Amino acid sequence: MTPKGKGGAARSRSGVLDSAARRARIDPEDMAAKIAGFPEQLRAGAAIADSAVRGIDPTRPRAFVLAGMGGSAIAGDLLRVLADREGVVPVHVVRHYDPPAWIAPEDFLLFSSYSGETEETLNAFRSLKRIGCRAAVLASGGTLAAQARKEGLPVALLPGGLPPRAALGYSFGALAHIAHHLGVLWDADRRLEEAAKAVEEKAATALLPGVLQSRNPAKRIAIRLTGHPIMLVANHRTLEPVAWRWKGQFNENSKHLAWVSSLPEMNHNEVDGFVNPGAVIGRIAAVLLRDPEDHPRVARRFDWLTGYLKKRNLHVETVMLEGDDPMSRILAGVSLGDFVSYYLALLNGADPSALPGVTALKRALQK
Repeated sequence: MTPKGKGGAARSRSGVLDSAARRARIDPEDMAAKIAGFPEQLRAGAAIADSAVRGIDPTRPRAFVLAGMGGSAIAGDLLRVLADREGVVPVHVVRHYDPPAWIAPEDFLLFSSYSGETEETLNAFRSLKRIGCRAAVLASGGTLAAQARKEGLPVALLPGGLPPRAALGYSFGALAHIAHHLGVLWDADRRLEEAAKAVEEKAATALLPGVLQSRNPAKRIAIRLTGHPIMLVANHRTLEPVAWRWKGQFNENSKHLAWVSSLPEMNHNEVDGFVNPGAVIGRIAAVLLRDPEDHPRVARRFDWLTGYLKKRNLHVETVMLEGDDPMSRILAGVSLGDFVSYYLALLNGADPSALPGVTALKRALQK
């Protein structure tokens, strides 16, 4: 993966992210170690799901539907773009209390909630009897796992004790193994291992906290993004879910405002919004996530957009993901974004494990 962008800001914060003492003070729960554990999670995911798949009829479904929220849903988005590009079964992700009315007994439903207590997912689970399709559960325990076992459904039990967003490797590895079993994704276990190796090597040589700022692209990107609202732009057909992962990690880890715009759609409306209010427009940073297999016309749109946004005084970062397999590129993009969000959290002085807003909302909903 090759990031490009302005470098002057990096020099202005020389060495800040190389301080182990600063990391220990801001990150007392060691989110860095959880992010670094992503490759091992990918490897473990298939084994976690193995007992569950033995209880799943392998008949290929009409559609594969994942119900989940937040960090428990993003694995479904990653699977969706892979299935869109290379599969024969459509993948749909439900982020709501109610599953869509079109789901039929010929479909397969996977309920994903790391805690097992996500109220939207639990509510969707209650519709299962009415729908009558095959189903399984992905959780670390909680009410969802208990109800699934009561109903005799397969459960892939994830290791507990992590923030849901820090368990994506487990979730995606398990999901990919189940999808392979159902004929939704080809050669999943081999591809997961190859992706894990590639992510692991890149992290060790370039992204981990111990790699100096001068040689660490994630640290340098974070420095250049500091102080900017962040717009993430990606091709809807290739890397949009990676952009959503970056967005969520910037929000949760970095406590930083970010949003996603997808190509080609944003070229049909949003490009004319970079005018007013002028004081805000000039503060935005755009991160363009690019895939070497983007449609040629989308690639041209990226090229044009780069120049256009710079003329509007936006800071532009371009990240071209590398690798032969779309799965490896997607997972490498996830890993890079996780590290960037971590370093941006340190620069913001924000504990990357704390979620004061989400916690406050959950308390309010319990009243």
